[in-house]
Amino acid sequence: MKVTYFQRKAIPNFHFSVEIIFSDVRKYLPDSVRYTIETSKYYSQGIFPRIYNALEAFFRQEGVNHVTGDINYIGLLLSKKRTIQTILDCVYMQRNSGLKMWVYKIFWVTLPVNRCKFVTTISEASKAEIVMFSRCDPDKVKVIPIALSPVFLPVERSYQWSKPRMLMIGSAHNKNQVRMIRALEGIDCRIQIVGQFEQEIKDLLDALKMDYVYQSGFSIDQMYKAYQETDILMFASTYEGFGMPLIEAQATGVIPVTSNISSMPEVAGEGGAVFVDPYDVQSIRQGVLNAIHDQQLRASIHKKGFENVKRFEPRRISEMYVELYKQI
Repeated sequence: MKVTYFQRKAIPNFHFSVEIIFSDVRKYLPDSVRYTIETSKYYSQGIFPRIYNALEAFFRQEGVNHVTGDINYIGLLLSKKRTIQTILDCVYMQRNSGLKMWVYKIFWVTLPVNRCKFVTTISEASKAEIVMFSRCDPDKVKVIPIALSPVFLPVERSYQWSKPRMLMIGSAHNKNQVRMIRALEGIDCRIQIVGQFEQEIKDLLDALKMDYVYQSGFSIDQMYKAYQETDILMFASTYEGFGMPLIEAQATGVIPVTSNISSMPEVAGEGGAVFVDPYDVQSIRQGVLNAIHDQQLRASIHKKGFENVKRFEPRRISEMYVELYKQI
């Protein structure tokens, strides 16, 4: 069986997720699957580079075509009966409005979904959005979660509950950093933020006299080290297609404080995190205090978290993709 993976040209120190996801999946493909990786020549920016990327994909298609995300528009020129589209989430619909949102809806969701055999996505929450925006048959959209990288192993650690270490990942608007930081006001803690620099976030941290470090451009090994030095993952986003840090935190023994909306309860699993209302600063604050002071709660989250991550083992996720390839 031949599979051609089409992936974007990743912007250095900005794009990671799609490339890491399918790199891990391919490590566990059986010998019966032969594959090639076709990376777009140009960044997915502007009209003419995107047209070139789509034409290039047309001439390189072979076997099962798997468009791995973020360049879904190239599927418009691929064979419909041999193409799988992966749409991780519809976050660009949340971040844009007007004409720009319409363009994303048509060329990243509606047309690509209707010009392929199957769509894969990473959560039931994302599936519901894809079906809503494209009006496709729900059976066409298959939920295949993200595989947990083998890098993230349990860590022997010494927790610091007298001054817990907080990790926040990402700085986009949906990451909800402002409310999470305000929720920590007056709590003796140290904050590590991994994400693109935002002056608004730094100004707020300085105004509240928080103990913090602000970093970006982390490799996967650096992220693992960050988890090793963390007690609580602050991940109360207002929107997530999946929320991979939740699984990474559970796998390494970090307590996640996350949102009770979107895909996050589905991903973290029942009892696998402290769940809060991301729009309510006091709810986030109380969730953090519960995590700090309730030892029994932490023990339960640890146990359920380690069980939950088994759902995301790379070999299992790879097998789910192979079964879909076989259907084509």
